[in-house]
Amino acid sequence: MADTTNNKVLLIEDDVFMVDLLSKDLAKSGFSVEIARTGKEGVEKYQAFVPNLMLLDIMLPDQDGLETLRQIRRMPGGPEAKAIILSNIAEGPQADEAKRLGAVGYYVKANLTLTEIVEAVRTVLK
Repeated sequence: MADTTNNKVLLIEDDVFMVDLLSKDLAKSGFSVEIARTGKEGVEKYQAFVPNLMLLDIMLPDQDGLETLRQIRRMPGGPEAKAIILSNIAEGPQADEAKRLGAVGYYVKANLTLTEIVEAVRTVLK
């Protein structure tokens, strides 16, 4: 069971299938999950929800996830916000930029199981 004082996860992802499966697995593991399907919605929900961790896709319908992370970094508490990038874009310039923006992890979704993603969230929030 997750530590209930450090269990708020904001999932910024537009893939309906991924959102459904991952949000259910996170909730079963004791995390409180808020979902945003666009970058703009992610920024708004970050302000209202103030998560302990963001799981962020790069390819979003309105703006890329790295731009979303840049916007959140400029907000109160944003520079300290923990973020894991989950994308189907292999590591390269995007991964370098994610690290520069302070992401604590960059994972290619196709290379991970849902259990491994939940475990990564647990590890970061310990």
